[in-house]
Amino acid sequence: MKNIIRRCAALLLAALAGAAAAREGDTDPRFSSDGLQTVAFDISTAKTDFAQRVVVDPRKGRYIAVGYVDYGAVGLAAFKPDGSPDTTFGVNGKIARSAPLEDVSAVTLDVINRIVVVGSGRKPGGALLDFDPVVCRYNLDGFPDTDIAPDGCRRIPVDAVANGTDTLSAVTTDGAGQIYVAGQVQLTTSDYDFLVMKLASPDAAPLTTFAGTGRRYIEFDIDAGNPGGDVDGAQAILLAGNSLYIAGYAADEAGNDFAIAKISALNGAIDTAFCPNTTACMGTQRTEGRRTIGYNLGGDNQDRARALAATPDGTILIAGEVQRTVSNAVSTNYLITRVNSNGSFTGGFGSGLNVYNSILPDLLLTGLTVRSDGKILIAGTTASAPLAADPARLQWVVQLSASGQPDNEFTTGLGGGNSSIALILYPKASDSQPTNHEAGALTLDRGRILLAGSRLWAQNLPGGVRDYDYTITRLKGDSIFTDGWEY
Repeated sequence: MKNIIRRCAALLLAALAGAAAAREGDTDPRFSSDGLQTVAFDISTAKTDFAQRVVVDPRKGRYIAVGYVDYGAVGLAAFKPDGSPDTTFGVNGKIARSAPLEDVSAVTLDVINRIVVVGSGRKPGGALLDFDPVVCRYNLDGFPDTDIAPDGCRRIPVDAVANGTDTLSAVTTDGAGQIYVAGQVQLTTSDYDFLVMKLASPDAAPLTTFAGTGRRYIEFDIDAGNPGGDVDGAQAILLAGNSLYIAGYAADEAGNDFAIAKISALNGAIDTAFCPNTTACMGTQRTEGRRTIGYNLGGDNQDRARALAATPDGTILIAGEVQRTVSNAVSTNYLITRVNSNGSFTGGFGSGLNVYNSILPDLLLTGLTVRSDGKILIAGTTASAPLAADPARLQWVVQLSASGQPDNEFTTGLGGGNSSIALILYPKASDSQPTNHEAGALTLDRGRILLAGSRLWAQNLPGGVRDYDYTITRLKGDSIFTDGWEY
């Protein structure tokens, strides 16, 4: 692994030295001189600063990185397009806001440029695992949207079962500023289903026009060994017209399968024309609004959809991870497949129906977006071994053609050849510190690639603290600027 890290570092240096021959996917030296920017909040001794998303301020062209900086705090940091801090924002470009949550799982920008942050928080006075969904909203100046509450946050109890663990993983908004969130609801001690909620634009209150309560539970329950008692969870949500696609995983006898549902964005009704039967949806274990995709390529078959995106031609991309066994060695691969609006597979994608690959054996997919020309970008982290104390994780971005083929003109690969993979490496306090990066969502800024995440700066600090900082990466994109936004 150390050799791979050294080669990655050499690759980054070579990319900067060869700027004249730079291509899409190379780090962008116009951003922070090397395409890499960090920021530390360190508001407590925990030093847990994890950026989840970079949003682009359409008024100023600046970037605002959003994530969590401690249990119970949201961190926002603003940067000019050249990577320097925007000192007009917060205190010297950053600000931490107290919030009733213990994580930040997803971030988006709504139609009137408010930052919507979702996560989960333990109920005050509740049991250890009694978690409620939390939605916070901030203006682009970093101040809370007090239409929701003085601190800009609303706790939304679900409580389908007493002391239940109800969480959020994804968020999107519509042209009226209404908020759609997806996650997981606990129904019994062993039964968890997809949770989808629609919230009003003014105050994030549940809209009763949606499924009667503002909440929709979607069960898959395909594990025959645990009828009505298995674990399903939503990880992604996509608004397409008047429809919502929700993707995640459903437990079955062999592990987990990709799972996707389609419902009305207007009233929450299941769209029974989606995957109407097993003829239309090959291999599914559920129909009439729900479908599963089982790969069973090896290992424990822990296959999970993590992200959704719409293509220019109206098909739906589903991306996530699948476990795979080759020569008795188990690795986790990214996998992307494409379906039509009725749930059927779209042919001619990747090797036929999907594309998968492994960068290093332990891989996590965190981001998916589609360019205007149909090219596909995915991002995540990867390591040589499963998560451990020092997993030596690297951030990566992959670009594929619209038909799922590797775009080998994307960046310079290991060994100096062409590649569809960009590996991202940040400095650390010293060579004795491990390399450990985490990645967040992908964003496009006029064709340029932005990736939020974090890096382990130093570990084994007093009290066993591991010091993580925000990272914001910009890679070269496919645009030529003539509008004054060259930076």
